[in-house]
Amino acid sequence: MSVSKFKIPVSKSTLLLVLGFGVLLIAFSYLSFYSFNQFSQTNSTLSQTTNNNDIQMSSAMAMRVAVRERAILLWHMTLLEDAFDRDELFETFYDYGSRYQQSRQKYLDSKLTESEKIYLVNLDKETSNRAPLLREFANNLMDDKKRDLYNDNLNQVLSDQIIVANILDDIIHLQQDQNEIARKRAAELISDILFQLIIWTILILVSGIFFARKVVQSSIRKNRLLEKANDDLERLARYDHLTGLPNRLFLLEHLELALPLATRNEYQCALFFIDLDGFKPINDTYGHEAGDEFLVKIGNRMKRVLRESDVLARLGGDEFVIVLFDIPDNSQALTVAEKLLLILSDKYIINGNEINASASIGICFFPEKQMNVEKLISRADSAMYKAKELGKNRYYINNPRAVESLGSVVK
Repeated sequence: MSVSKFKIPVSKSTLLLVLGFGVLLIAFSYLSFYSFNQFSQTNSTLSQTTNNNDIQMSSAMAMRVAVRERAILLWHMTLLEDAFDRDELFETFYDYGSRYQQSRQKYLDSKLTESEKIYLVNLDKETSNRAPLLREFANNLMDDKKRDLYNDNLNQVLSDQIIVANILDDIIHLQQDQNEIARKRAAELISDILFQLIIWTILILVSGIFFARKVVQSSIRKNRLLEKANDDLERLARYDHLTGLPNRLFLLEHLELALPLATRNEYQCALFFIDLDGFKPINDTYGHEAGDEFLVKIGNRMKRVLRESDVLARLGGDEFVIVLFDIPDNSQALTVAEKLLLILSDKYIINGNEINASASIGICFFPEKQMNVEKLISRADSAMYKAKELGKNRYYINNPRAVESLGSVVK
């Protein structure tokens, strides 16, 4: 016979852990998506910025080349006497002018910052101011009658082209600086994103570990409480609530195991059925609280003369049972019975009142053939009643062969 135990409810803890893992997964997914989106935006912005700057820089460099080549062509034309050679170079001169305008338009079509717009306005202003002198100088070169007039303007025209080229150099340097700034800014943003990713990852992991730890600790506490409740229930089911001694259920389970073990190993055992003499007057005279205290003291006194391997149980009321397992011989059981009669008949002080008591003990030895737990208890119970009939405060043995070996049945 066994007592059913509570089943520990782990479903709630498991659900919390699964829920926590789901939240953790969602947090990691969102963090990954957010970080990937930030990386993508940063790379896209850097790519757009550098591409735009590269277009502007290549356009400015093309204009710079056109200005330089036009200056060189003008200088070459001043050295040529042949009109046809000058005419050929003049066509190239205007071709570079077209290239300059195409590159300028390409630069103008790009996405310009305020600084770039200022540089472009300044460039257009300088080229417009110097265009009339440049056209006049070129036309004089092509006209043989006016060729002598170019000498006065050559240095001025070349200086003008150098000024325009310097402005274009400034624009080129500006684009290079802007590319460098854009890359540094992108590197800083990526570093910030990585730092935030690491911090949030650590926070999420720590939060997840803390949550899991709390859930596990809570589950462990609940399990311990349930185990304690099971132990308490087990104790309530198997132990007497007043004396703390094993009860009838415990005794029956113990005997169910002890009886076949004693039979198989040929252990000599004894069962005492004890009933107090005159317990009812104690309750009637001094009250039930005094009676309960008396029973507790009775149990404590009986435990003093027993071994740790012996079992002392309270069946209810003033009835007790003792099981002596694996004793050397039957005479040792009688020695224990005599000690019990002696200590049980001693004086008791309950709430300042002196109480005298005694007990009747029925003894049955086992194992015997065809002996079961019910017969064993029944024989000991019968022997106890026989002891009461013979005058109480004594023991009586209910085993024929044990009687022959001991030579007496009554003490």
